[in-house]
Amino acid sequence: MNLTLTLASETTGQARPLNILRDLTAVADLIELCFETTLGSDGRAQVSEMRRHARNRDFLGWAPHMVDVISLPLSGFVWEDKGRVVGNASLVPFHRWGRRIYLIANVATHPDYRGRGIGRILTEMAMQRAREKGANALWLHVRDDNLSAIHIYRDLGFRERTRRTEWFAHSGTIPQHGEGPGAKIRLRAADDWSSQRNWLERGYPPDLEWYPPNQSSWDSFGPHLWDGFYRLLMDIDVSQWAVEKDGQLRAVLSCRLHENRKATAWLAAPPHPDPLALTDLLLYARRMFAHQRGLGLEYPSGPADEAIRAAGFSAQRTLMWMEAPGQQPN
Repeated sequence: MNLTLTLASETTGQARPLNILRDLTAVADLIELCFETTLGSDGRAQVSEMRRHARNRDFLGWAPHMVDVISLPLSGFVWEDKGRVVGNASLVPFHRWGRRIYLIANVATHPDYRGRGIGRILTEMAMQRAREKGANALWLHVRDDNLSAIHIYRDLGFRERTRRTEWFAHSGTIPQHGEGPGAKIRLRAADDWSSQRNWLERGYPPDLEWYPPNQSSWDSFGPHLWDGFYRLLMDIDVSQWAVEKDGQLRAVLSCRLHENRKATAWLAAPPHPDPLALTDLLLYARRMFAHQRGLGLEYPSGPADEAIRAAGFSAQRTLMWMEAPGQQPN
C-alpha cells in the first residue's frame, strides 16, 4: 500500500492486517472499551458475536476463506504495539444487485494512543484495501457529536448522506393511551401497504438499501400470502398497527419481537407527520409490549423527534452515515 503515514513522533507500534485467528477477542475488547457508553444494541450484539466466533474452532476453520463474501467484520487492519492491539478498522462486505459495497466499521483507538493519527491511517488503509477489491462505494457511520472523527472522514473524501437516531423506550409505567380528536388506532390493513411501503422507503432511504434491515426486508411486513409464509418460515413475529385521522392514514408501525424479549419498531410516516397521531401510535405500541424488555426504534433525525420523545422514547445516539467513492474508473 502506498500511503503517506502522518503520525505523532511518540507513536510506537505498527499497522498490520487483522488476523481473525487471534485478533477477534482483542478487537472486541477494544471496541467495548472505546464505545462503552455509546455502543448501541447492534454494536453490543456484534461484540458478543465476535467473542463467540473467537471460541468456535469450526468457524475459525472456514471463516478466513469467506472474508469477502459474508457480511461480518472479519477483515481490516489493527495497530499493534508491544503485542497489544490498540487500534482497529474493520471492513464488512455487502453485495446488492451486482454492486460491491464495503462498510468501514469499528474504527477505534485505545484512549492512551489517541491524537497520534492511528485511526486515520487505519481508515485510509481500509479504504485502499476495499478499492483494491473492487468496491463500488465505501460507507461508514459516526456519531454526529464526534466532531474530530467527522473532520477526518470528510478530509478523506466521505460525504454525509443521512442521519438516523436510535431511540429506546423502557418497559414500566406508560402513560394512558389517549387518541386525539378524530384519531383511531387499528390493525394494519392490506389497503395500507402501498402507503406504508412508500413511507418506509422514504424514511429508510434507498442509499442504504444494502444495509439490513432496509428495503430487502420490507416484504416481511407485507400483507400478502407469500409475505405471511416468509414470516412463518423465518420465524418472524411481527405486529403492525395503523393510525388514521379524519378518514386518512397517518402512520403505520411494525414491531418485531426478538428472542431476548426486546422489540424493534419500524415507523412508516409521511415526510411531515401528524405529531399527535404519531405519539398516540407509539404509546399504543409501548402498551402492547409493556411486559417485554423495551421497544427500540431507529428513524431519520428531525421530522418526528418531538413526537417520539412525547411517547416516552429516549435518544440513544444519532449516527451520521457517510459515503466515499469506491474504485475509480480507468
